[in-house]
Amino acid sequence: MASVGFGPAFAGAHPIRFAIGTGETLMAFTINTNIASLQSQEYLRINTEFQQKTINRVTSGLRIVSSGDDAAGLAIANGFRSDRSVLTQGVRNANDGLSTLQTIDGGINNISQLLDRARTLATQSASGTFTGDRAVLNSEFQNVISEIDRQAKLIGLDAKGIFATKLSVFIGGGRGATTADQIANGKISVDLSTSNIDSKGLGLSGQRVSGALVTDVSGILSDTTNTGSAEVPGWTEFYLRGPGFADSDRVRVSVNLNGVDNAEKLVIAINSAIDQAGSGGTDVSEAFRNAGVRAKLVTDEKNNTRLIFESSNSAFQIAAGDRLANALLGNHESNVGDGLDYSITGAQAAASTGTAFSAARNVVVRVHGGSLAEPVDLTLNVSTSTTVDEALTSLTSAVANNSSLMAAGISVATASAGSKIAFTSKRGENFEVLAVNDVSNVLGLGTAQNGVSTSVTGFDVTSVTSAAVGTGTGAGVLAFSIGGGDYITVSHTFDASTSNTDVASTLNNAFSTNATLQRAGLVASTSAGGALQISSNNGSFFRVSSQTSGANFGFGTVAGSASEASVTTTSFTTAATVNSGGAYATSLLAYDPIRSGDDDQVITVSLKDVSGNDQAVAITLQSDGAEPRGRTIDEALHYINGKLQEHPSEEVRKVVAVKERDPDDGTEKIRFLSPGTEMKVSIGVTPGGAGISSDQGSVVTAEKLDGGADIDIANLANAEAAVTALAQAVAKLGAVQAVVGRGQNQLNFAISIAQTQIINLNASESRIRDADLAAEAANLSKAQVLQQAGIAALAQANATPQAVLSLLQG
Repeated sequence: MASVGFGPAFAGAHPIRFAIGTGETLMAFTINTNIASLQSQEYLRINTEFQQKTINRVTSGLRIVSSGDDAAGLAIANGFRSDRSVLTQGVRNANDGLSTLQTIDGGINNISQLLDRARTLATQSASGTFTGDRAVLNSEFQNVISEIDRQAKLIGLDAKGIFATKLSVFIGGGRGATTADQIANGKISVDLSTSNIDSKGLGLSGQRVSGALVTDVSGILSDTTNTGSAEVPGWTEFYLRGPGFADSDRVRVSVNLNGVDNAEKLVIAINSAIDQAGSGGTDVSEAFRNAGVRAKLVTDEKNNTRLIFESSNSAFQIAAGDRLANALLGNHESNVGDGLDYSITGAQAAASTGTAFSAARNVVVRVHGGSLAEPVDLTLNVSTSTTVDEALTSLTSAVANNSSLMAAGISVATASAGSKIAFTSKRGENFEVLAVNDVSNVLGLGTAQNGVSTSVTGFDVTSVTSAAVGTGTGAGVLAFSIGGGDYITVSHTFDASTSNTDVASTLNNAFSTNATLQRAGLVASTSAGGALQISSNNGSFFRVSSQTSGANFGFGTVAGSASEASVTTTSFTTAATVNSGGAYATSLLAYDPIRSGDDDQVITVSLKDVSGNDQAVAITLQSDGAEPRGRTIDEALHYINGKLQEHPSEEVRKVVAVKERDPDDGTEKIRFLSPGTEMKVSIGVTPGGAGISSDQGSVVTAEKLDGGADIDIANLANAEAAVTALAQAVAKLGAVQAVVGRGQNQLNFAISIAQTQIINLNASESRIRDADLAAEAANLSKAQVLQQAGIAALAQANATPQAVLSLLQG
């Protein structure tokens, strides 16, 4: 039975509700809420979105049109696409690299043919039956060598070539645990850094040191004066300097002369020693080995065969270690090598035997110069019971057992009471000997002091305090040595009322009027107990010496030497160094030790690298408490070469600074050498003119030295040597061509695998990103049917509330 009920709120906001049914099953009809319509609308919305996505996929061909379609899949697909882009460009890079190597390969083929022609000409000239004009052959030969240089430059494999380096071609697709591993695995490297194939790189030209004539070698080897100068009997020594093995890091080449009685055997022995010196396993020995210095016998244009030392890639200097080696370098008279000893003697004779020191002090004897990177300080702890004989024995032993002095060849030649101490350098290099705290001048090296305390152990001071100033009568003299230089004296007249304030005033007046003392920044002030304090305000090192008897200044009671800083005489040696011809070199640059803290000097070495870019390194020399590096020529050279080796440019690292004795005035001077690069050295100005003293404020340009190792076939002997050199050049060229060929193969394989990766990445991305059009066509049909059905159903659902009206009509 149906029932109709009207509640009292029919006219209000409550819905009209009809329930029709039997038993417990009822169906409700509502007017305000049409559940069926709402459900139909939702399904229609879902179907419409499905249809839109399907249409987007069909029309775009993509399964993922927006990130909402498949965020994770889209991220993976984008990664594949990015990798594909990298690989696509990488293939272009590889093809570019392949083209470059093919061009280089073509140039190498040309050079190979030129070497064939050069060998033909050399072989023709090397024939003893040749009756033509060797000058004509040599003219064509030199043209061939010049063309080799031109071809090498065209393909970028000359000494400054843009491709004479380690080429790296990034392709991508690398795999590894880290990003760095992936990048390393994704690139191809072709190392052409040692593939210079110009005449220098092929060993057909380079740097050369010319030594003694072959005809003199036997006489030199048998001369007793020469053999007697050797440190070890049966041996001779050369010292070589170059980039990475200069000055204090010079390389000693010890040659075993056992069984050597002619030039041919000598060359074998020298090269064996060179190989041994280059196998030390240190940075210095590696740098020396890379310089490629070799001994040879070469016939010059005058048909004179000489002992020579050559390097195709490095400027270098050779110094003799004894008279025999000096003779082999061509420095001899009638086969007797020029003497090398450089000697210095004390300013005064040592005290007579048995004389004891007047005060207990630490006497410090300093030795610097002689290729020492830094000073060597030898401390003698003396007391009032120590005699001059004991001190001299201790000093001699300390010098003999010091490894740095042994390497420098410095020894005590004379050390006896009553005589002047004498020191000798067997290497022929300048050095200095200074002393402090020998207040009574027992050793004869001067009375300089660095303090009045018995516990002072150092040599250099920037501040010193005296004992109490005295009140005697008469003039007193106090001397100052700045950085080991000559003494500068200051006088003060003492009387009964003299105080430390009076003396400080006198000293400060002198400090302000003397240019050397002014640059040292010396300042005198009063100290407790009536003492003086003398200090440098710019870090200059100094020593003081009382020059008059009495304790008026508070610096001892014994009068010191009136004028000398440490030594009286020097004996200059003759030349014992030879620079490699063919190198670019500056003129000889005079050097004065930097002694005051106000004399800092900036030296700038500049040149162009292989790419034509300007390269420069600024080097500051100074002598103060912070970091002294210019007190001697050797200290300056050690620092200069260290800064050159630290520079990132290989061309700058090939520059070396060396010293040599000027034959005109006998002083040691600096010269900069470069193997094949024109360079300039800018020399800064110092207030006192110290440091590199010549050409301050100007730029010095290097010029090529005569005597380079240029191959020729102008005579029979040179032609024979050229045949050998050209055979070696062919082998070197073949090694370079092998590197180029290997690089081409690597790039071809890399292109092949990269193309395979690109194909696979495309396939992988397609599987994720692209739509399956067969499935999407079916989905589109499905969506259309669902949409039509949904619209029809929605129309029916919307018409349902109208059925209520039929109930109301009853």
